[in-house]
Amino acid sequence: MVRDNSLKAYLEEKKKLGKRTEEILKYLRNHEGQTSREIMEGMGFLETNTVRPRLTELIKSGKIFEGGKKKDKITGKTVTTYYLKC
Repeated sequence: MVRDNSLKAYLEEKKKLGKRTEEILKYLRNHEGQTSREIMEGMGFLETNTVRPRLTELIKSGKIFEGGKKKDKITGKTVTTYYLKC
């Protein structure tokens, strides 16, 4: 059995996550071809984990795709870039 306050907290968090996903999608409309780190920095977040799970959600929902690769300016590793699906 789930307590009412736990359910309420879960539903509130679920709404926040949906909002962030929408914000990332909106950001990508004007900034295609960016890496998760570039998206994170461009949106003013401090950790890539605020962006990466949302990018996965957007890929699974068919709204974006992994379309290219480039070197990350911090790690020097080759990373994925993201694009909107038409």
